Amino acid sequence: MRCSATMRFTWFLLATLVGCDTFSGQKASGGADEPDASRAGYPVQLIDAAGTRHTFEAAPLRIVSLVPSATEALLGMGAADRMVGRTDYDRVPELMGLPSVGGGLQPSLEILVSLDLDLVIRFAGDSDMATAKRLTDLGIAHFAVQPDGIEDVLTTISDLGRIMDASDAADSMLREIRETLDDVAQRVAELPEPRVVYLLGGDPPWVAGPGTYIDELMTLAGGNNVFDDLGPLYAPVSMEALLARDLDLILLSEGLAPPSLLAHVRSAVLPASVEIPGPGLGRAALDIARLIHPEAFDPGPR
Repeated sequence: MRCSATMRFTWFLLATLVGCDTFSGQKASGGADEPDASRAGYPVQLIDAAGTRHTFEAAPLRIVSLVPSATEALLGMGAADRMVGRTDYDRVPELMGLPSVGGGLQPSLEILVSLDLDLVIRFAGDSDMATAKRLTDLGIAHFAVQPDGIEDVLTTISDLGRIMDASDAADSMLREIRETLDDVAQRVAELPEPRVVYLLGGDPPWVAGPGTYIDELMTLAGGNNVFDDLGPLYAPVSMEALLARDLDLILLSEGLAPPSLLAHVRSAVLPASVEIPGPGLGRAALDIARLIHPEAFDPGPR
């Protein structure tokens, strides 16, 4: 099922605005086999993106992820059978039959409690401190992630792999991402850097600033982000600001069209998957690089 551009923009913003919990066992799981903690190398100790130290004595069996990129990573690790709820933005077939807890921010606590959870993966940051506090008050373990930059994304995948006793799958994801990022960087290393902007949607349109994974991907792909002086990670900008930036290329979120006043600037649409900072990070870099520097990927005449 495909998401609308509006839904994807809302989903994207969720990922960008964003005491000590200990998980010591699993709740009733309908007969699922418990992992062998000694074989798996538990306990696992991690510090999450909120600075909270966690100890996992065993792999959680009942999980809800409020973070789309973390959800994709968990699915890629084969953890679909451990996920007992979803958000309104999770439209993949594996999860559509699960109860929705609402949005990734301010989810329904009533539904979360009813799911008898072992772990909630949530957004770090100040945009929804109430949910973190209420989860703690309710005794529901929660692990915070904040996928702002590329390294944040890689750390999240690694941490989830350790939590889920799926480090081999996580390492495979990380290896594929790093190999693709390295390949892209090598292909464009000696090429000129066109002036690029990524329009995410909204009116006025939102753009990516420094410290974001989209900015890092554009730079790695051989582009020069014209809003690398933006204060926030992401922010709306005026048409006047866009016109003043002397653009060479406009990258657009799927479903969007370039503003009419910028029709003279080359533009290209990227797949919606680029806006999910998860296991598809390498593919996102490749998609962006092919648009910024098609000559680096065109085999040319034989």
